Amino acid sequence: MREKKKNVRRYLATGVLSVSLLAGMFPLQENKAEAATVFSDTYKAPWAVPSIENLYKKGLLKGTAPKEFSPNKSVTRAEFAAVLERAVDRPTKVNKFPFTDVSKSKWYYSAIKGAYQMGIVKGVSATRFAPERPITREEAAGIIAHTFNYSHSGKALTYKDKGKISSWAVDGVKAVTEKKIFAGDAGYFHPQKALTRAEMAVVIQTVLYGSLPAAAPKPKVASRSSYRLDELFQRTVQPLLGVPYRWGGASPSGFDCSGFTQYVYKKFDVSLPRTASQQFEKGTKVSTSSMQPGDLVFFDTGGGSISHVGIYMGAGKMAHAASGQGSVKINSIDWYLNHYRVVGVKRYL
Repeated sequence: MREKKKNVRRYLATGVLSVSLLAGMFPLQENKAEAATVFSDTYKAPWAVPSIENLYKKGLLKGTAPKEFSPNKSVTRAEFAAVLERAVDRPTKVNKFPFTDVSKSKWYYSAIKGAYQMGIVKGVSATRFAPERPITREEAAGIIAHTFNYSHSGKALTYKDKGKISSWAVDGVKAVTEKKIFAGDAGYFHPQKALTRAEMAVVIQTVLYGSLPAAAPKPKVASRSSYRLDELFQRTVQPLLGVPYRWGGASPSGFDCSGFTQYVYKKFDVSLPRTASQQFEKGTKVSTSSMQPGDLVFFDTGGGSISHVGIYMGAGKMAHAASGQGSVKINSIDWYLNHYRVVGVKRYL
């Protein structure tokens, strides 16, 4: 193993370490448990689940709390340094450690010190590392390009926001873009945006072991007995909680009540009409006493016609874009049943 680590150092120093070579020569201690059985919230970033699971098994990624990975939480500079320090083994380049804001009592002290002394990370100044500040996408790109000696062809960046990339970060962004380590979003790189834990997982996975296909999409629901619909609806709705109410809205930037139900059902490959009254014309009528998770409940809130719709989630709960509360919520359905007229309940699955 000592000889293998020497070879890893030599290849890293010359910048010719391939993904497959690193994976084969420098195996990490693997966790026996699958990430899916440990983390209950990775469904919030399904596109990153394979990377999260693989890196968790290899001992590179950890959770933020018992059973939580927090995929959409920002990554701190300390966390990013710690992951790289676990993954890379290099000779120490410097013995000093100048950062006065990295306390020896913190969990990240040894990780940041190791990464700095290997020459992987730098501070935000001569004496400050800013360990708990979220790392930006351009910072992460620069660190990755530097750590793995990525070069670039010199071609101009095509991102629509390339002018917002800091001058010191341009070469790094070019390198990780050409290596297909980072991907933009609708033509934008978002250089100052904080990197999320899910994004970090995909980036590190791609660098070390190659890209993985995204998690398989949710299966089409063939029958109500085939799947735990309450669980599937929870996984679909939970990431949307807090999305602002917006009249006419039908996307995660803002929903009205029928835009929300239409969006959720699209995840189940069910195409619903746009308005609540049109949605009521579809589906199979059921009674309020026989409601099951996924059924839509239509209300007359006082105007004499359908003016609100929500998704019954089971256990006496309803998910809906609530204009009065200003966002997508899960509330007790009893209040709505007692205060508004129920026009009907429809089933689509």
